[in-house]
Amino acid sequence: MRLILLTVLALLPLIGFGQQLSSGTPFQNYRFIWNPAMTAPNEHWETGLSFRQEWLGFEGAPQTATIHGQYPFLRENMSLGGFFMYDDVGPIRFSTLAVTYAYKFEPRFIRGDQLSIGVMAMMNQFFVDGLDVKVKDEDDALLLVNESSQFKPNAGIGVFYTTYARSTYRKTYYYAGIAANQLLPSDVTFENVGSDGNLKRVIHANALLGARFINDEFFVEPSLWFNYSAPNLVNAMLSVRIEQYKAFWAGLSFSTDQTMGIQVGYIVPDLWIRDGDLRIGALGSYNIGDFSRARGMGFEIYCGYWYEL
Repeated sequence: MRLILLTVLALLPLIGFGQQLSSGTPFQNYRFIWNPAMTAPNEHWETGLSFRQEWLGFEGAPQTATIHGQYPFLRENMSLGGFFMYDDVGPIRFSTLAVTYAYKFEPRFIRGDQLSIGVMAMMNQFFVDGLDVKVKDEDDALLLVNESSQFKPNAGIGVFYTTYARSTYRKTYYYAGIAANQLLPSDVTFENVGSDGNLKRVIHANALLGARFINDEFFVEPSLWFNYSAPNLVNAMLSVRIEQYKAFWAGLSFSTDQTMGIQVGYIVPDLWIRDGDLRIGALGSYNIGDFSRARGMGFEIYCGYWYEL
């Protein structure tokens, strides 16, 4: 097993990366969408949905909707997850249906730690609507004039390590993860749309570092999220979150693209069944950089149900 770990860690940094995936979120509840090794890493299952709207006031601004679920099989040392994601960017729309699997074991670097190796299988649909395109040059060779769609399979892989993997409120712990998605680079060209354009899909990577500091009935959790995309595009997001046990959470985030975010959330404890919690959160973002007038504000909402096994 240690040989498998060393092999995965050695290969991931050697991959050439690129991105067309939806960017990461300051909400930490469903990061397995970007790193399959983070599928249900603790002792609770979760299901939820989210909606993100970027660049309010800008016609055709990106919108992302997600439905997801993840479940840990404690005796089998594994977790399963799945999600459906829909991205709408004006005339171009992406739909992704994916399943994730994570195998967990205790490497025993310290007592109670856990290492997960995860894989993801997905099917993507790409849809373009040429009638939605607004251009200044109607003779542009890349102009889309019809509707078309394509289906493409893809895959992802990830590694995640945490110094403690049981109850999220019991003990201070640290964690780190690295993943690569879209492992099957492919050309996405459309026939009968009047364009020679190619929505080429290339590999993209992310990494995560964080800690959760427990203090009686609440915890403070700083984390740093990295995204890498070719050619030489790097984005990092620093987040700090505080949560009171079965009550509420709040957080701040700042990205290197100069976007600030504020999130708040409310927890309804023991709803429907004992130890089952309804979690409702909202996030507002604003770009403070040179393009703030064009990008404006954005928001994200999340609703999920947790149950600790």
